[in-house]
Amino acid sequence: MGRVNDVQQLALEIFSRSTASLFGLFLFIATTISLLRTVVVPRSLTSVIADTISNFVTWMHRTIASTRKTYKGRDAVLAWSGPMIIVSQLLTWLLLYFVAYGLWIYGIGGVNFGGAFREAGSSLFTLGFADSTSASPTILDFMAAATGPIVIALLIGFLPTIYGAYIDREVNVSLLGVAGGQPSWGPEFLARLSLNGQLPDLPTRVESWIHWLGNVRLTHMTYPVLVQIRSASPYRHWLISALCVMDAASLHLALTKTLPRQESSELLIHGTQTLETIYASLLIRKKFGANLPFVGKYFGAPTPTERKFQQMPGYKPGTIAVEMASTADSTRGYSNRAINIMRAGEQKGISLTRAEFNDAVAMMQEAGYPIEVDLDTAWEQFSISRKRYEFAAYQLAYALDVVPAPWSGPRRKPTPTIEPTSAVELLKTQVQKDASLTTSTTPNDVSTHPAASPDEKSTPSEPDAQHH
Repeated sequence: MGRVNDVQQLALEIFSRSTASLFGLFLFIATTISLLRTVVVPRSLTSVIADTISNFVTWMHRTIASTRKTYKGRDAVLAWSGPMIIVSQLLTWLLLYFVAYGLWIYGIGGVNFGGAFREAGSSLFTLGFADSTSASPTILDFMAAATGPIVIALLIGFLPTIYGAYIDREVNVSLLGVAGGQPSWGPEFLARLSLNGQLPDLPTRVESWIHWLGNVRLTHMTYPVLVQIRSASPYRHWLISALCVMDAASLHLALTKTLPRQESSELLIHGTQTLETIYASLLIRKKFGANLPFVGKYFGAPTPTERKFQQMPGYKPGTIAVEMASTADSTRGYSNRAINIMRAGEQKGISLTRAEFNDAVAMMQEAGYPIEVDLDTAWEQFSISRKRYEFAAYQLAYALDVVPAPWSGPRRKPTPTIEPTSAVELLKTQVQKDASLTTSTTPNDVSTHPAASPDEKSTPSEPDAQHH
């Protein structure tokens, strides 16, 4: 009977150690793949471990932020989300390696369970206070001692990359705070350029934003945590900046005929692709078997929108052809589910009202912006341009809970719109003050400083008389 118990105990120990070895090997491989896909490989790759940590940290911060009454209070909480994702991923990878090596040492080295994890921690964090004399655990000790510093070194190199991309992004966002207000708004951007006599510089400014949009598309797909890292000011956000310049480009194309237009058309192409790519890749979860071949957004479909667009002022067939081709290329990487969601959202049209559009145009006209197209035609063209990016922009704004700027859609928690300071209103106020100062001058004020008599005017001062 005792021999049977010994055999059963031996079988149980063999099974336990074998299972621990296999699970430790699986955990080591899974953690290494997650680390490489997140930090090393410069491509938008999914990782179950990293994505789970990111989603949990994001959910936790959103839950806490939802208890705050004001947007500024919510932003103060959400500002921690991005950095905490990075720290949490580092700690999780180290913890998983610790568990993997502990299970390995227990399964291979013949060490008891507690001693195995004590030795794994000592080696992983290069403390060296626990070791074994047998060959198998010693090899694992060496591997663990190399793994810990490598993980930490990768994160040390990862942080400058992340924050370097963040600084590059925020330079333009900060500059737009002057040109387009805080929060930035497309009509205010064009109005301030008009007031400042900088409309001739618009093509140069638009070109810089084209490069910015391309940079955001690359960096935020390669390092998705950048999407969660917010600006230093609660009233600035990279998404609102993108929406601002895209609205400005759409208004410029809809309202003018004579000013340069090609740069604005190109900006809308890049901006639409940037917002759709980030939305489709990061916010729409792919379902198993949902990826079906798709050759382009407009392939094989009727083109009533394009024919209507051809009748708009400044239409160029080449511009529409370029946009259709580039859109077909960019959508090849989207899931079929993402395509259907964005297509349905685009077909609903824009949520912006004609009254909001008219008010913005009136404000721009007061600033001296040239309105060269009748408002009915301009509204139609603006609607066609904006519906291509409004859905993705509003979905991102809702998910990220960005600053509630004008024309940026609803938020998770209903929040009043925060308007930028209107330069046009300030100008009108200043003009009224100047006019009131002029009219407030009375005859009594003039009489206190009587004009000199003709004799007094003709009599020079003594030094002057001597000089002459």
